[in-house]
Amino acid sequence: MFDQPIIQGPLVWDGSLKNSSELFTMVISKEDHSEIDCALQTFKSNEVCPSNFPLPKLQKRLQRAKEEIHSGVGFFVIRGIEQSKYSAEDSVVIYLGIARYIGDRLGFQDRDGNVLCHVTDSRAWTVPKELRHGIHSNSSLPFHNDMGCDILCLQVRQSALSGGGTYLVSGATIFNDLVQSKPDVIQTLFERKWPVQISGQKGNYILAPLMKFHDGKLMTNVDPGRLGPHQSPAAKTSDVPSLTEPQKLALGALMECAKRHELSVPLNTGDILFVNNWAIMHRRDSYDDDADSSRHLVRLWLRDSQMAWAVPEDMKMAWKAAYERREEDGIYAIHPMPEYKAPRYTAGSAAFMIEDSDVE
Repeated sequence: MFDQPIIQGPLVWDGSLKNSSELFTMVISKEDHSEIDCALQTFKSNEVCPSNFPLPKLQKRLQRAKEEIHSGVGFFVIRGIEQSKYSAEDSVVIYLGIARYIGDRLGFQDRDGNVLCHVTDSRAWTVPKELRHGIHSNSSLPFHNDMGCDILCLQVRQSALSGGGTYLVSGATIFNDLVQSKPDVIQTLFERKWPVQISGQKGNYILAPLMKFHDGKLMTNVDPGRLGPHQSPAAKTSDVPSLTEPQKLALGALMECAKRHELSVPLNTGDILFVNNWAIMHRRDSYDDDADSSRHLVRLWLRDSQMAWAVPEDMKMAWKAAYERREEDGIYAIHPMPEYKAPRYTAGSAAFMIEDSDVE
């Protein structure tokens, strides 16, 4: 029997939280737009930070957003930015400028040092969709965390013609449900026996828990696409073990529970979503694009040095790869890569993070 009390506090919520959207939403006004435009004109250097992207009036509201992400419901949405007013370059500067008030560290999302990841299904790519990461297709994605990320940020550069809905679920709510209804499932999720894919010559996987209490907080670290043998048809044969039957049942129960408690978060062009990635899982529906445009989200991984949750050692490998490199080495690609390279490893949900620097 798993001996852990029920979690209480603002992270315990379900789909009915939509009726309290004022807790997690900020709408940009005309006055706010003027302040953003002034900050854009002030910006003069390659590194966007509060000192060269001043938002004196918005700053207090962004501080509240940061507190809500770390100590409240675990996410926040900024709505109403008029995306059509700005070039792609200016849009990225505004995104980074606002994000820097939420976190002071930017994470690398691959071994090349890309700080911006383009979540889209580009018509320019010729690699078949089944060989791509899930985020680079128009398929639905299951509930997952971006392994190694503190704050997940998504800016909507272009919404889909139809579909593509975003959903969030709190790990605390899932825990409270399963610890009472299926304590054996919780026990399995907490075991340090889950084969999580990594890359490089140091090995193909590590064993880690999917949930863990650390420093008084429940940490979730789940990406179904990285559990068990590599799913990519392009992958080499590896020694990653298959999930056990109890693990398969536990993962299925976790996903079913997540769907029961999910919150739909409508996102429109110009909106920015910030998510405490250790507390909240996210998923998306499949979508269709029109003939002239593609759904396009720009992803950042953030960390705030003062308010960040402590990361346990057995969940730290991907986190170190993201945050322990020099930011000045980062690449800020304004547009998606023109040529897509099929991943040699997983074709799972979130893009695969290269955790070491070995050359295969």
